[in-house]
Amino acid sequence: MTDGITHTGRAAATGSRDTLARVGLVAKGVLYLVLGLLAIQFARGETNSDEVSQTGAIQTVADQPFGKFLLVALVVGLAALTLWHVIQALFGDPIEGDEPFDRLKFAGKAVLYGALTVSAAYITVDNWNGGGSEQSSGDASNQEAASALLDLPGGQLLVAALGIALLGAAGYQVYRYVIQSEHMDRIASHHEGLKTLGRIGYAARAVVVALSGVFFIVAAVRHDPEESKGISGALQELAERDGGRIVLWLVAIGLALFGIFCLAEAKLRPRT
Repeated sequence: MTDGITHTGRAAATGSRDTLARVGLVAKGVLYLVLGLLAIQFARGETNSDEVSQTGAIQTVADQPFGKFLLVALVVGLAALTLWHVIQALFGDPIEGDEPFDRLKFAGKAVLYGALTVSAAYITVDNWNGGGSEQSSGDASNQEAASALLDLPGGQLLVAALGIALLGAAGYQVYRYVIQSEHMDRIASHHEGLKTLGRIGYAARAVVVALSGVFFIVAAVRHDPEESKGISGALQELAERDGGRIVLWLVAIGLALFGIFCLAEAKLRPRT
């Protein structure tokens, strides 16, 4: 009897984790799809780079018909995504691994998406109260982080180390997902089209992360937090470079395709 109760409890816990994963992946997919569409608009000259950020994508959702209700759904989805990553960090994941490095990676994702959930909740409350959230540049959070680190003893080294870590993260994504296609381990059935979507999407993300890393290193060398930039700054930099607009278009399309891949993973991720 006890074994039956234990088995039922484990099954319920597993089912809850799967639900959190799928709901969270839908929110992540929507966010990146909107972000990619904003980046495409920027590439076409229809908007400025400051609007191309994760908070900009959230505000874009708010501006749609029934936007207030869509925002609530997005906040719930991002909260589910955060909680799922917390569970992964604590207990590991049967699909993505339970080694110390894997858990550290999950913990980092929990922090990132937790912060994004708070931002989305703030925008949601502001919209429900009849206000329109002031949209800040997508570079603001990077500049605030660089400024806080530069104020610490050895701050330049810390900012440079953060930049190097981001370059390492970009290289990791390229190797694991663009080259090795390990994202397909999270899909229950083989699908060549999804493999390609994932590769392009992760490549686009890697470009943005790598550029952010370079900006942090420049900020460290010049001791100027204004030099650190996020997604919007990275895309603006590409737009201003010779030949950069081609890369800008590829990144913009890649971000949208990554969103589609996340939506597909939400449906096709193996049950654990």
